[in-house]
Amino acid sequence: MVIATLFFASPALAQTVLDGKGALAEFDAGMAALEAEEFETARVHLDRACQWGVAAACHNLAILWTNGKGGPKDMSRARPLFQTGCDGKYGGKNPEDACFNFALTLEKGWGGAQDLTGARNYYLKACSIGQQFACFNAGNMQMQGIGGDVDDAGAFASYDKACGLDIGDGCYNAAFLIVKKRATGTAEKGFAHYKTRACELGVEKVC
Repeated sequence: MVIATLFFASPALAQTVLDGKGALAEFDAGMAALEAEEFETARVHLDRACQWGVAAACHNLAILWTNGKGGPKDMSRARPLFQTGCDGKYGGKNPEDACFNFALTLEKGWGGAQDLTGARNYYLKACSIGQQFACFNAGNMQMQGIGGDVDDAGAFASYDKACGLDIGDGCYNAAFLIVKKRATGTAEKGFAHYKTRACELGVEKVC
């Protein structure tokens, strides 16, 4: 199961800029335009802020290119902007949603060639900084050997983190790996923990 969802960045995350107050002012103007649903204006301001180094602006501009609001829809323009949003910084914080979105474009082949190895790596990056759906998707790729070798220990770790971030299917898949004896030496919490948590999070087939 792959979660095909795109996430907007929070305006609170954009603090570090290359061009001082001017870039941040452009970002703020872009976010205000988004709030007002003035998407064409938002594109103008976010594009300027992105060019001046505000990674959050690049991410939100990518969303607008993705959904076609305020202008044409063009995934070939969105995809590199997601990467810029991911590999940049927001006030010392990594943009986990931009990393997830970039991984998704790589996995699906949106806006360019499919790159499963790259998708796996960026899901893992997003997971490492707390993007819950990225943890689940990374676990799927590790368990199935997509974009790299089968990595049961890595898959279990990814599912365990997804479970801890309230993704019920992550709990279910962690339990699955234990049952199949593919999580030997890594499953400290045990099958019952993951089964119970999956049920609590709405995975009815284990209740």
